[in-house]
Amino acid sequence: MRTSLRCLSMFLLFPILTFAQTHYFITGKVDQLKDGSKLFLVYNSDGVSFVDSTETKGGHFSFRGQLAYPIYSALYLHKNPYVNKLQPGEKLDYFRFYLEAAQIEMNAKDSLKNIVLNGSKLNTENAELLETKKTIDNKFDALNKEFAKLPPEQQKDSVIFAQFLAREKNLMDENYSAYLDFAKNHPDSYLSVIGLSFVAGQEKFYASAKSAFDGLAIRLKESPLGKVIPLQLEAQSKTKVGQQAPDLTLKNPAGKTIKISDFSGKYLLIDFWASWCGPCRAENPNLVKAYQKYHVKGFEILGISLDDAARKDAWIEAIKGDNLLWAQVSDLGGWDSYAAKIYGINAIPASFLFDPDGKIIARNLRAEELQNMLKRVFADLPTH
Repeated sequence: MRTSLRCLSMFLLFPILTFAQTHYFITGKVDQLKDGSKLFLVYNSDGVSFVDSTETKGGHFSFRGQLAYPIYSALYLHKNPYVNKLQPGEKLDYFRFYLEAAQIEMNAKDSLKNIVLNGSKLNTENAELLETKKTIDNKFDALNKEFAKLPPEQQKDSVIFAQFLAREKNLMDENYSAYLDFAKNHPDSYLSVIGLSFVAGQEKFYASAKSAFDGLAIRLKESPLGKVIPLQLEAQSKTKVGQQAPDLTLKNPAGKTIKISDFSGKYLLIDFWASWCGPCRAENPNLVKAYQKYHVKGFEILGISLDDAARKDAWIEAIKGDNLLWAQVSDLGGWDSYAAKIYGINAIPASFLFDPDGKIIARNLRAEELQNMLKRVFADLPTH
């Protein structure tokens, strides 16, 4: 599930396109804000966290600056949650939107969460896309609630869990189809690039995604995100079982460079996860169990985090808190991670098991499936 079984990338989280440096100017008014109320504008770009702040007067506020490309952003009242953690039970008033080179007006009577935007074509298009997906999102919510109502023993039952995953997959296919339809009908919209970036790693939709990409405006294809989509399309064939694993070079929290090829000669599990991903954290004890049991026989794990720059500390804390003793790396790009695109990752946890020659022998093994696979792999191997 999106909240119960897996963490799925939403197109809203992708940085968009890189064009020339252009200016944005935000003017806003929230009637009930007291004078001196502090607002934080926060966004992440290319692995770097950016924060701007201002104080309100008569409910009015403004921000201005430059952007290399439109970016998904958040406006927070009173505190930046990435710097000052929320206390237990504390609720934060915030508003998420696309920041683009435009004169954007924000208006609300009472709360940031009720802001109405004007002057932003990007956010208008996004609202249109969200409306087309509303029915699908409601189905997701209903499925999550149905799963949450199950007794714990049924949630842990492998057969029941598999049934829910199958239903979730069908809903994801509806999601992918919605993004494809939008891209085909809006070949000059950068939201189409974002949607295709979400779909491009799905083998079932390869032909449709490639056709929609071919129909995009040239300037969109030549944008940084547009240039990555062909790599994502290639990932479908390059990450199949039996293929040689694509090599990657990433850094651990201390800045040390680690390559996938450094683990040549070992059975290696690449685990895509993030500190904020509940299902990933729930799976970590299973990985710890596997590592402790089979590491002495030549089993290694490489964790690749999809945390972004603003959550680097949370990533490090999660590594320590979950007792993850194996190598951990990240480019701190969040869902825009180059590693995720090369491996076609749109949902986490996700994993790839490689043999000592670097060939993929299994994908997305979890819980008992992983334990059973490792038991077969190492059944006849002596302890190193």
